This record gives sequence, C-alpha cells and structure tokens, in this order.
Amino acid sequence: MKEKSKAGENFNLKKESKGKRKKAFFAKNAKYVAKNILGDFLVLKRDKHILAGRIVEVESYLGKDDDASHSFSGKKTARNEILYQEGGIIYVYLIYGLYWCFNIATSPEAHPQAVFIRALEPVKGVEQMKKRRGKKIRNLTNGPCRWTMAFGIDKNFLGKKIYSGQIYILEKKKKNFNITETSRIGIDYAQKSKNLPLRYYIEGNEFVSKR
Repeated sequence: MKEKSKAGENFNLKKESKGKRKKAFFAKNAKYVAKNILGDFLVLKRDKHILAGRIVEVESYLGKDDDASHSFSGKKTARNEILYQEGGIIYVYLIYGLYWCFNIATSPEAHPQAVFIRALEPVKGVEQMKKRRGKKIRNLTNGPCRWTMAFGIDKNFLGKKIYSGQIYILEKKKKNFNITETSRIGIDYAQKSKNLPLRYYIEGNEFVSKR
C-alpha cells in the first residue's frame, strides 16, 4: 500500500510532533533507536532556514560483534572513536571521496552501536533543498547521500549532538504505518551479518531508497 507523501513548505512540525528526542533515548541499543525514530522528523537549522525530513529508512549496526560495523572486533581508531562515546553523538564519514553518510551513535559509552539514516521524506525547507539537489522532490532525499547533500551535511557535523539546538529529532505524535525489516544494503563484505534483517523502512513510502 502506497503511503501518501507530506512533502511541502507548509508542513506544521509543532502540530505533528511531541517534541525533541532527549539524550537518554539514544543510550538505548541500535535496534530500538532505529525502529523508534522511523516516522520521526530530523530537523536542521541552517542559514536562517529550517530543513526537516521525516525519517523513512534506517539501518542498525550492532558494534563489536557485527562484521558490517566500523567498530567490529572492538578496535578503536581515529575514524571510529566517535562510536565509543555516549549515545546521541553524530558520526559522519565520506564515501567515494564525495558523499557524506550520516549515523547516530547509540547505547551507553564504550558500546559502539549506531543507526545509519538512509532516507528522508522532505517536509520543510524543500526550496532550500532543491538549490543543492535539483528540482524533483522525489529525488531530493531518497537515499543516504542524497539527503545529506540536500541538507548540506559535511564533516563539520562529526561529533555534534543530535539533541542539540542546531540539529535534532522530533518525535512524531501519531504513527500509523507498517515497518518492513530486511537485510542491509552494500555490506557484501560482511560474512556473518550481511543477511541479518537490520534495515527498517516505512512500507509504501515513496522516498525509501530501495525495496
């Protein structure tokens, strides 16, 4: 069943949300956080504009025992040290030398789990997003690097707190959708965990990157 899009400049975030997700929420494990932020709104205040997207697709990464995770085997490096901090810290990294992927560290400190945000449905600041990504709403944010481009995410977000004043997640008041659980994308190198159902998306939403 196709879900009706709410994309548009007149979307009322205050009316649709309960308020910001607090620090304590992100201290929970990656599976819990991933499933529960589906339908929530990721909000960024930038250049006197508010950009917001409904979270429609995520993946969870389970840390030291997950061979698809950057923290697999528990070896701490300069690249992955953010994941070992307390839940709620933003972890971004560059792929192909061009595109930024956006993750949120979860769980208590020293338990390096994370949630990877793969796709958003644009609901606020669409015209600003178009300046970075083009005119087609359908392609603005329907992928992990597309939405970060539309929002202007870069290395400056590494280490920021997702419950800060600039970037945060608003909890959706009412959620009425089905969640599809399937394997994660682009992790064929992972021998043990590549087939685990750790990717979650809102069934029928047109902004999901891949079905």
